[in-house]
Amino acid sequence: MSWPLALATASAPWLAVPELAPRCAAAGLDGLELVVRDQAFDPLRPCDYWSNNAAVLPRNDLVGAAHAAATVLRAHDLTCPLVSSYVLPQDAGEARELAGAAAILGARLVRLWGPVPMPGQVKTQVAAARSAWRELARIAAGHEVRFVLELHDGSLASSASGGLRLLEGLDPQSVGVVLDIANTAVEGNEPLAWAVELLGPYLAHVHVKDISFSPGPGWNGQQARMAALGQGSMRWPACLRILRQAGYQGYLAIENFTGLELGPARIAADTAWLRTMISESEHAAES
Repeated sequence: MSWPLALATASAPWLAVPELAPRCAAAGLDGLELVVRDQAFDPLRPCDYWSNNAAVLPRNDLVGAAHAAATVLRAHDLTCPLVSSYVLPQDAGEARELAGAAAILGARLVRLWGPVPMPGQVKTQVAAARSAWRELARIAAGHEVRFVLELHDGSLASSASGGLRLLEGLDPQSVGVVLDIANTAVEGNEPLAWAVELLGPYLAHVHVKDISFSPGPGWNGQQARMAALGQGSMRWPACLRILRQAGYQGYLAIENFTGLELGPARIAADTAWLRTMISESEHAAES
């Protein structure tokens, strides 16, 4: 089994999509996961993953930016598997706008952001989120997209069980989950094979990144930090073997929030590393 590979532009802040796309194609990637944010890039300031990212599609001109990006992707035989936003599930109007942009880009998936748990309000938040996702499932069915939530530490959905608490009972053709395995290692921490089996048809997309752990002040005595791919605690051949055994056929999207100073040359190195991990997972499966 060979998975299509993408780069999440949240982790590629150096270049706008027209300059980024040919580098991704040359590295052998199949697609770009495009991030949408309410942010204007300032070329006079140093680029940054979250506050000054040249590859972000602006929310204030989303339709125009989506058309321009779609033209660039087609020119380089790249896809857009996912439109990645920070819109909350309760914002149905903005979700519809994102669905329109996804249609322009040919993207099937639209990521919405998970609410941060508030002390004393978690049960109420879960109920509100479940209601919001029911409405999103109805919107998705009318727009031929699939709204997805990312399993993320610090959110109501930090594990497969947490994600299913919000989505279970809804049509998995309309809603689903982005499995960020490193995020769930930080918080949530269910056995991966169990988590993948539990998600079943809701598993829509997978992020690939690395983290490392050290002693920390948290309740579990640990703190996590981003690590360069292959230099942290994650064992990606084992993770990929579990995905392979479960029959996962979606995208693997690279996220590397380290090595900003390396510039876009890092894209080819990260892609080569992931292909090596895939090869190692195949060999392990055959042995």
